[in-house]
Amino acid sequence: MDTDLLMEAGKRGIHLLFETETITEAYQQDADHLRDALAGRFEEIQFVIANVIKLGDANAARAYISGLAPAFRYMLVLLYFDLLDSRLSRHPTLH
Repeated sequence: MDTDLLMEAGKRGIHLLFETETITEAYQQDADHLRDALAGRFEEIQFVIANVIKLGDANAARAYISGLAPAFRYMLVLLYFDLLDSRLSRHPTLH
């Protein structure tokens, strides 16, 4: 998957990897509880992220993500938006 293309789409408000409902659910989670739920599972988190990146297109990645346990789905949403926010602060969109 082309991560630059993914981030460029995200800058325009098109979030190819997640359903709107998943994004909403992720932001309704208690961040501390989510962090605790995934504590000590670093290898699993790396595995999930590597699999998403390996997939050939956003539809395959979206299907893969939708089959993950909720804590992993929510973690991916929050990480994605953290990366997107970081990228936007480094390269603000000029109108």
